[in-house]
This record gives sequence, structure tokens and C-alpha cells, in this order.
Amino acid sequence: MSHHPTERLFFALWPNSTIRQAINEQSHPVIQEINGKIVPYENWHITLAFLGAVDQSAKECMQQVAETIQSHPFTLSLDQLGYWSNSRILWLGASQTPEALMELENSLNTNLQRCGYRPEKRPFRVHLTLMRKASPVKTFPPITPIIWTVEDFCLVRSTIQPNGASYEVIARW
Repeated sequence: MSHHPTERLFFALWPNSTIRQAINEQSHPVIQEINGKIVPYENWHITLAFLGAVDQSAKECMQQVAETIQSHPFTLSLDQLGYWSNSRILWLGASQTPEALMELENSLNTNLQRCGYRPEKRPFRVHLTLMRKASPVKTFPPITPIIWTVEDFCLVRSTIQPNGASYEVIARW
């Protein structure tokens, strides 16, 4: 049996440094008050499809699918902090999901199935993880919406290291 090397991959929206800076400013006061494992600034992203361990041929197939996705730039308003108690995640998200983002996520998840991908059963929720293993949070200060014009999506490689995951953008569309 031959061993095919695999990579842990996912498709994501990847904020630019201006957006990261704004997220940092808005979330910092909240993060300071909470115990948990802070997700590093450079790792912030919004997952569109988590692919898991993928071999080379599946990766090529998925990149070809990504090439065919028709999408238009859209504006995403990150205007909501939240906490999921079951997964103990502190997140920043959007109270309104733009139609173009729903279509992008849906066409990716649908078309990737021909590469052997199995989409998650959970409904898509626009969120950016700020902290894992976070202590419970009851209330959040209001935040100034962060207006992000999304112009591309990318394929990201995740490498698990002793101090957490490191992410590398390997392609953009």
C-alpha cells in the first residue's frame, strides 16, 4: 500500500492587514477580560469549507473547482461578538450574511463534492474565531461594524505545531 502525503487544507476568506488591525482594535478590550487561548492575529480567517487531510490529486481537483467559481466582490460587515458555550469559542461575526457570500460558500461546498469532499452538516455561520477554550461570556460591548470588501477567497494549508496551528495561504481566486 503506497502512502500518499496529505495536507490539511481549507478554503477561507482571508482579511488584509487593514481589516486585521480593525478587528484587533474592536476585539482587544473583550479578549483582555477573558481567559482562553487567543488565536494569533495572523491566523484570523473565515472558513468557507474545511477540507481536512487531502492528498495531491484531491488538492488538484479542488483547485480546479475553485477556478470555476463565479463570484463578485461583496461587502461584509463584521458587527457582532459572540460566544459558543459548547465549543467554548469567542468569535466575531456578521449579523447579516451577504447573498454573494452564501452563494460562494454554497457553490464551493457543492462543487467540491466531486473531489470526494463531504460538506459539514452544520449550517454555515460567518465567524472568525478570536479565542478557543474561552471562559464563558455573558455580555459583549457594542462594537463598531468593521466593513470588509471581500475580493477573493483562498486555499490555506494548516500545519499543526506544538504551540498551535500555523496557516499559509497557498492560492487565491
